[in-house]
Amino acid sequence: MKKLIKSFTEACGKLVDKILPDAYLFAVILTGVTFVMCLIFTDATAGQTFVAWGDGVWNLLEFTSQMATIMVFGYAFSKTPIMEKFLDKMCHYVKTPKQAYFFTSAASAILSWICWPAGLICGGFIALKLGRKIKKVHFPLLVASAYSGFLVFQNGLTGTHLILNTPGTWSEELVGLIPPTETFLTSWNLFISLILGVVVVPYLMTLVAPSDDKVIELDIDKVPEEKPREKVKLKGLAFNDWLENNYFINLFLGLALMVYIVYYFVNGGGLTINSTNLIFMALGILFTPTPIEFVNRCVEGAHTAGGVIMQFPIYAGIQGMMLTTGLASVIADGFVAISTAKNLPMWSFLSAGLVNVFIPSGGSQWVAQGPVMLEAAANLGADIPRTAMGVFLGNSWTNMIQPFWAIPLLSIANVKAKDIIGYLVPVLIASGTIITLVLVYWP
Repeated sequence: MKKLIKSFTEACGKLVDKILPDAYLFAVILTGVTFVMCLIFTDATAGQTFVAWGDGVWNLLEFTSQMATIMVFGYAFSKTPIMEKFLDKMCHYVKTPKQAYFFTSAASAILSWICWPAGLICGGFIALKLGRKIKKVHFPLLVASAYSGFLVFQNGLTGTHLILNTPGTWSEELVGLIPPTETFLTSWNLFISLILGVVVVPYLMTLVAPSDDKVIELDIDKVPEEKPREKVKLKGLAFNDWLENNYFINLFLGLALMVYIVYYFVNGGGLTINSTNLIFMALGILFTPTPIEFVNRCVEGAHTAGGVIMQFPIYAGIQGMMLTTGLASVIADGFVAISTAKNLPMWSFLSAGLVNVFIPSGGSQWVAQGPVMLEAAANLGADIPRTAMGVFLGNSWTNMIQPFWAIPLLSIANVKAKDIIGYLVPVLIASGTIITLVLVYWP
C-alpha cells in the first residue's frame, strides 16, 4: 500500500510539474475557463460576462488589504525573539525527515483550527526552521505538509461557519440562527478535525516522501538564515537613533493596543481577520526589541505579500463572473437536483469543492451557494446545519489543489505551487473520502 501511494504521488508530481503553470498564470487561465463556462451554462451574453468580470476585479480589495496586512504583521510577530524561541522549542524534538513532515502538518492543522492565519504564517516558518535543521529533508514536501494543515481551518474556531450564528444575516431570515454546538462543535465535525488534522494527513505526508536520491533540500541562498541580533546601547546615540532603538516606545504602543483588544473582546467582539491582524500587530510591536527592528521586519514581510496583491484581483474578477451570471447557483442547483434528505450534505460538500476552484473565498462562496443549499435542505427535510457545514468543508477541501491560499506560504518559503500540489492530491482524495462518509453515515 505504501509503495502504491508513493508511486501515485510521484506520478501526480510529474504531471503537475509538466502542466501546472505559475500560480499567477493558473489564475489567468482559470479566468478564461470561467468566461467560457458562463457562456455555455448561463443566459449571460459575452458582453455581460465581460462587464461582470471587469466590475468584479476590485470587489476583494478590502480582503486583499487584510491578507497583505496579516502577512506583514504575521511575519513581524513570527520573527520576534520570543516566537523564535517558541518555534525552536517546538522543533527541538524533531530529528528525522519523516518526523518533520508529520510534525509540520499536525502543527499547522492545530494552528489553522485555532486561527487560520496563524496556521498559514507559522506553518511556513516551521517548515523553514526544520528545513535548515534536518538533513535529507525534502523541502517542497515540508512546505506541502505546512499547507496540508490548512485543510481543517473551516472545521475550527475561525471558520466561515460563524456567520450562521451572526444576527442580521440573510441566513438568519431563512433558517434562523444556528449555534456553534450544531456546527463546528458537533461530534462528527470534531472527529473530522482530529482524524484528518493530527492523524491521517500527517501520516500521509510521511508516506509520500521521495527516496534520498530525489530529495531537494532547502536552498539556503534563497532563504538565508539571519545573523544573531546585536544589542544596541542607547548611551551616546543621537536623538533620532535613540528613539529608533528605545524599547519603551514599543512597550507603550504595544500595551495600548493590547488594552484595546481586551476591551474589544470583553464588549462582544469576535475573532475576525481584522481583530487577528490587530493581535499580530500588537504582539509584534510588544515583543520586538526596538521600533526600528519592527519597521525592518514589516518591510521584509511586505516582500512576501506581492503575490497576494497581484493575484487576488484576478480571482475577484472570476468571482464577479460566477456571481453575476449565476454560474455558481447553476452548479449548486445541478447537485441539488440529484439529492435526497440523507445525501444532501454530501452533495453540498462535493459541489462546494467544485465551486471553490473558481471562488476560493469562503464568504463569497457562501453568498453564491448558501441560499441554494439551505432552501434545498428545508424543502427536503435534510439536516440544515450539516448541509451548511458541507459548503464550508468543501471550500477548504479543494484548497489542497487550488494555489490561491498557498500564496502567502509559497512566498515565505520561496517555492512554487507546482512544487507542492502533487503531494497534496493524495490528501485531497483521502480527506474527501472521509468527509463524505462522515456527512452521510454519522448519526
